[in-house]
Amino acid sequence: MSNKISILSTMPLEQSLLNKALDHNIVLNTMAFIQVIDISDETEVWEKISAAYQQNATVVFTSASAVFAVCEHPSFVRPDWKIFCIEKATKKAVLQYFDESYISGSAKDSDELAGKIKESADVKEVIFFCGDKRMDTLPSILLRSGIITKEIVVYKTVEQPTFIEKEHNGILFYSPSGVSSFFSMNTTSPETVLFAIGNTTAAAIKLETDNKIVVCPTPSKEALLDEAINYFNNTKK
Repeated sequence: MSNKISILSTMPLEQSLLNKALDHNIVLNTMAFIQVIDISDETEVWEKISAAYQQNATVVFTSASAVFAVCEHPSFVRPDWKIFCIEKATKKAVLQYFDESYISGSAKDSDELAGKIKESADVKEVIFFCGDKRMDTLPSILLRSGIITKEIVVYKTVEQPTFIEKEHNGILFYSPSGVSSFFSMNTTSPETVLFAIGNTTAAAIKLETDNKIVVCPTPSKEALLDEAINYFNNTKK
């Protein structure tokens, strides 16, 4: 039997994904390099969220963490919102609280999502629920298009750097914050292949290393793992 491929995931994964990797002769090691802290209960933040509940607003979610921070509050009553969101995990989170009819548009990344918001002629202002380390992509595009963006920061991302002694054949990255946390204490061997969940994360990796980067076109943990599985399966052929 050939030696198993070793991959590090920079965030925890469901057991089903660990099993899927093993089915393809891949051992997945997982480590949380960031921690997400919900701050929706802080007085000033909650006042903003509560006010948004009362509006017939157009709102934007680019992460599942933002959805849960806004909608898990005990005072949540489904508001009359027009929602734009990132696909996969974020959209799945939205659909736990809203019907599909509330979603006016979804996209694979912030750039594409901003384009869909621009195409919606009646949107003049949006509420963007986000984290404290959100990227500038979406607000910048909307600003240039004359769309007012009111940001409400509902969670914080805290880096949790950890030194990794073991070398891996591949590493899975899910966010620029995860990239920053990993490389603050680690380097990679030139042979290690780095897998990014999207172009923004890939850009963050390029600032740290010249290693080969494989970009996943779909924003989901399973899709990113599939990219790694396909890559190493084809490499061994």
